[in-house]
Amino acid sequence: MCGICGMAYSDRSRAPEVARVAAMNAALSHRGPDDSGLWADDSVALAMRRLGIIDLARGRQPFLSDNGQLALVYNGEVYNFRELRRELEERGHTFRTLCDTEVVLHAYEEFGDDALNRLNGMFAFALYDRTRQRLLVARDHIGIKPLFYSYRNGRLLFASELDALLQSGLIDGTMNPAALDAYFTYLYIPAPDTILRDVQQLPPGHKLVLERGNIRVESYWEPELDLDPTWSLESSAERYTELLLECVRNQCVSDVPLGAFLSGGVDSSAVVAAMCATGGARVQTFSIGFDDAHANELRFARLVAEHFGTDHVEEIMKPDAVEIAATLIRHFGQPFADSSAVPTWLVSRLARRHVTVALSGDGGDELFAGYTWLHMARNVHRYRQVPAPVRRTVDAALGFVPSSPMAMKVRRFSRDSFLAPLEAYRRRQTCFDATQRARLFQPDVADRVAACGVDRFREHADRASSLDYDNWMLRQDFVMYLPDDILTKVDRMSMAVSLEARVPLLDLRMVAFANSLPLPLKLDGGISKRVAKKALSNFLPADVLKQRKRGFAVPIQRWFREELRSHFQDCALSSESRLRGYLAPDAVKGLFDAHVARQDDLGHHLWAVLMFEHWLRYAESIPGFSPALP
Repeated sequence: MCGICGMAYSDRSRAPEVARVAAMNAALSHRGPDDSGLWADDSVALAMRRLGIIDLARGRQPFLSDNGQLALVYNGEVYNFRELRRELEERGHTFRTLCDTEVVLHAYEEFGDDALNRLNGMFAFALYDRTRQRLLVARDHIGIKPLFYSYRNGRLLFASELDALLQSGLIDGTMNPAALDAYFTYLYIPAPDTILRDVQQLPPGHKLVLERGNIRVESYWEPELDLDPTWSLESSAERYTELLLECVRNQCVSDVPLGAFLSGGVDSSAVVAAMCATGGARVQTFSIGFDDAHANELRFARLVAEHFGTDHVEEIMKPDAVEIAATLIRHFGQPFADSSAVPTWLVSRLARRHVTVALSGDGGDELFAGYTWLHMARNVHRYRQVPAPVRRTVDAALGFVPSSPMAMKVRRFSRDSFLAPLEAYRRRQTCFDATQRARLFQPDVADRVAACGVDRFREHADRASSLDYDNWMLRQDFVMYLPDDILTKVDRMSMAVSLEARVPLLDLRMVAFANSLPLPLKLDGGISKRVAKKALSNFLPADVLKQRKRGFAVPIQRWFREELRSHFQDCALSSESRLRGYLAPDAVKGLFDAHVARQDDLGHHLWAVLMFEHWLRYAESIPGFSPALP
């Protein structure tokens, strides 16, 4: 695992500014504390920070081909590298290390860009071909590993994290109004956008090529639904078990200590079960909880740990929420407000005291329909069949119900039935809806947002317009929420403490299998993850499989009524707050007052406001960088 960065010019007569690349690389030291390297030639400079996992002595980068014509910096793990290596050896290639890095380089030598679809793993890399004067930058199929880039005036900058790009001193601070709108809508910014107009995220399954003075970004892979009606619950459960064991076994390859996150949910428990089934050393597992009954899953984690006899480590946390808010934002480099980043960071920090690699259960909800909002969206879709006059009467009656968090949820359900299906589903994943955002933004900001006309959610939806509603919802989660929220959170928070997090459920074989299953094998009635639960019924305690779905939660509602109350007032409501240039102070205060008075649970809204304020303060701390709307 590494952090990578680099600079390249479309004009080969311009030499890269090595000192700036070195500054970018230094900003990635937390991603790779074990080693660093920098290579420059012609108009290209490549750099990396290494966290040693496999072949610790010989896996240094940048990695050069035997003839010196190829140079590679690579972040990630390719789990089928041994099979690919054997194939390449049969084709005459010779190897001098045991690393997957060298396999990636030889695969490019043999297959060119087609090598990308032979790699099964998580990766982001940059490969410079001196013979062809061509730079290839690529991101893995699912978007497990990140890659940011900026191309202005013939100069390409790229890095694993946005903060590294900012440390180059070459990034313009003009903000992207569409990204600001998306942030307050979803609590994250969907690719390819970032909060900055001149910086993009390379989307999952995409490559960037710089050659002959031109740059192009192309897709090399997209998820495809290939339903197989012959699957039964029994046969699919058997195949799920086979794949789970294979995928976990492949991802347990490591020359350093390895363990697993264990929340006690179905997916993390499945990964731990498979790790224990592979044999070998006693599995190490890690869990955290909070001193709040509503944000504590430790009972289920303990149950699984005891069931499998793992070497289990847990901690009850009472974190300093103020300190955490300021700490986390630098690692994201832009506004990000999924509050589950907090426990992800805490459990990563706990695990790093014991291991260098941790397996996670992320991806199971998206593949096998685990989210509660899918049920809610389906229920809204059914309720829409009730005649509109009846629904309007019910909705009017709900207006007389005294205000409370539950009353607000019922009203939202009722009003969602009057929206188009796409918009109703969007509302399930929306923090600030369109009306709330119109009140939240300052008038000039609202005007800039309205002028953008960018809607990444709809763009993804339009590419899958031929799917039925249920499979469309699943795909929407997979291509947007998974990479831009879940995997972003896991990567930044684990790498913040120099821990490699692996996600075996997102092995491409498991993805293809999930995309072959008819919907009733995933979601039927009130039962989600049917095939997974059927398969795991032979391995996991029944209570784990029957538990209510919970997120990786923090006591966010309580925090803003207690621990974070005064900090929010001092930080976001004061006359010194930076966000006053973007958000209407009266609207922000209205949210805060309603939450404190328990008229509604608005902790996630307030967290989004607070993290935006912290990002503005972080941005101010970067020399020569000044964020502002166009």
